[in-house]
Amino acid sequence: MEREALRETLTRLHTELETAEPIDAALRADLERAVEEIQEVIEREEPPEGDHPLRERLETLAVELEQSHPLLTKAVARVVRALSLMGI
Repeated sequence: MEREALRETLTRLHTELETAEPIDAALRADLERAVEEIQEVIEREEPPEGDHPLRERLETLAVELEQSHPLLTKAVARVVRALSLMGI
């Protein structure tokens, strides 16, 4: 169930990325790369063990987006929460 919820959250994030006002190219690339990594993680049978730099990186990206793209920031925050629920 958690994986399906994360998939839905990623879909919403992707939609937000497509409809967001212009985003710095480097920041957009970082977000897209993170989304791809998350998709790879949720396809695995078991979540990765140990540190979770992906979640931390998303939190950092959310802070960078906070002022200029509040809706996108909320979408990233939902992904971070979903990852936390999965233990990632």
